[in-house]
Amino acid sequence: MPKALVFHGYKSSPTNIQWLVDMLRKFDVVTPHIRDVEDGYEAGVRELPVAVAAGHSMGGTVALLLAARNPGAVGCVIAIAAPVDRRLQLQYLLQSDKPQYRRIANELLALGNKLEQTSPSRYIDGKMPPVLYIRGSRDDLVPRTHVDVLTSLSDKLNFTVEIVEIDGMGHTPGVEHLEKISKAISNFVNSIWG
Repeated sequence: MPKALVFHGYKSSPTNIQWLVDMLRKFDVVTPHIRDVEDGYEAGVRELPVAVAAGHSMGGTVALLLAARNPGAVGCVIAIAAPVDRRLQLQYLLQSDKPQYRRIANELLALGNKLEQTSPSRYIDGKMPPVLYIRGSRDDLVPRTHVDVLTSLSDKLNFTVEIVEIDGMGHTPGVEHLEKISKAISNFVNSIWG
């Protein structure tokens, strides 16, 4: 059975992304517990090759980075509400009035050069596998500009990107959004793996 790697978000755990794991049950699913993007990347490399790399938020960043830095080792990517360019995410968070977003910005600032080294947009090239990017129309943590970065890279480098925006969804899907997400994932995965 082909393998799928599924990564959770920042300060979360694999149990919090069971909804995403359930949508990929046609694969042998591996869900490592990770601390940050760098740690997630290292955990992911140990599992390569994989049919699918998927994740929510930071986990989606890890999935994108894993595919971008390891051409041919990831069949496709499913990124949900994921920062594509971590420097851009830092700039956005620094402008926020929300204390929790400012805390995240300070943690990103502390990464220094590692922020650049763990930014998927730095590595994406024409060998990038197909990507499904899902975001909520009400996501105020990861702005829509990340979709623009990804689609611009897709246009320039000629790899496939499918964007699905879920109306009314914030950064994290609610139960009412799961059916639409499941349908988008099923259609995407079936178009690649049958």
